[in-house]
Amino acid sequence: MKKGYLAAVLALSVSLLLGGCGKKEEENTDGSSDRVSGSATVESYRGVEYEKYATEVTEEEVDAYVQSFLSSVATKTEVTDRDDVQAGDTVNIDYTGYMDGEAFEGGADTGYDLTIGSGAFIPGFEDGLIGAKKGTTVDVEVTFPDPYKNNPDFSGKPATFTVTINSINIMKEPELTDALVAENTDYDTIEAYREYIKSNLSTQRQNYAVSYKEAAVMKNLVESATFEGIEQTDIDEYYESQYNYYKELAAAYQSMYGYDFDTFIRYFFGCTTEEQYQEILKENAEYEVKKMLVLYEVIDAEKLTASEEEYQEAIKEYASNYGITVEEFEEQVDKAQVRDLILIEKAKQLVYDTAVEVETMEEK
Repeated sequence: MKKGYLAAVLALSVSLLLGGCGKKEEENTDGSSDRVSGSATVESYRGVEYEKYATEVTEEEVDAYVQSFLSSVATKTEVTDRDDVQAGDTVNIDYTGYMDGEAFEGGADTGYDLTIGSGAFIPGFEDGLIGAKKGTTVDVEVTFPDPYKNNPDFSGKPATFTVTINSINIMKEPELTDALVAENTDYDTIEAYREYIKSNLSTQRQNYAVSYKEAAVMKNLVESATFEGIEQTDIDEYYESQYNYYKELAAAYQSMYGYDFDTFIRYFFGCTTEEQYQEILKENAEYEVKKMLVLYEVIDAEKLTASEEEYQEAIKEYASNYGITVEEFEEQVDKAQVRDLILIEKAKQLVYDTAVEVETMEEK
């Protein structure tokens, strides 16, 4: 791991848990690190309600997974008894999209397999190919949805796609049999495969339910609190920590996978512009600062402490997680900050452990 990237990771980790504070030169007299400005008033941090996350897996969901499996092993057969495109066909096409007479970026491809009726393209595109003849080129007039998340600049705008039909095919799904399952999966029978699917989906949901609970509980707690005296500089510091961290991460992804920055923020944040990306980071920075104030309130109310033994265990765990020695870790994060990390984790766990699951949240 590059030194610069590691430093950025450590900086964000500390900022994430301490609300944007950078590395402090000195500890306070009580051994703690400096806190973010402001205060939180919390009516109750015990018994925070959160809406239940359903973890049950239905037979219909298993059926859908099996159907996806059958689609993945379907064979493509070219249509020879007709030459016109029909609904349900898989057509191999070349296409180029034009807006105001100019080809636009990301609007062209060659040799693309498209199933008519799949909804893979914007409304009107697939329907516009029905009736087209194999070997011909047609123009399909469409209008981009409004809003259009993939590129807000295209929202509601008309476009023309010039499409060449290379071939017309149908996808034939095989019959679901024990032999097919045994040949393409690690299971010998349909029944065993379905049991695996159900168990796997259930495990995924059980695991997700933990992070869902924690996120929901903390969000509800922060939203129930009132705040005073928050300084914009603390929010800005946290924002800068996030921004620098993701800048380093984006550079690492570009080096490893060839992602450019636009691809990175689209993949991880669903953003199509840097302005949208920055707005997300700003909103998150404000939320994290408020969350820290709430957790500091819990720490103070519960008189939570961190022992020397807990400190030693924590630095070993953090160092191991980052793949560095304890000495290297302590060079970059001071003792007071590690103690606050421990207290923050204790406060969060107390909030999570005492939270109450409800079927539906009441309107506030």
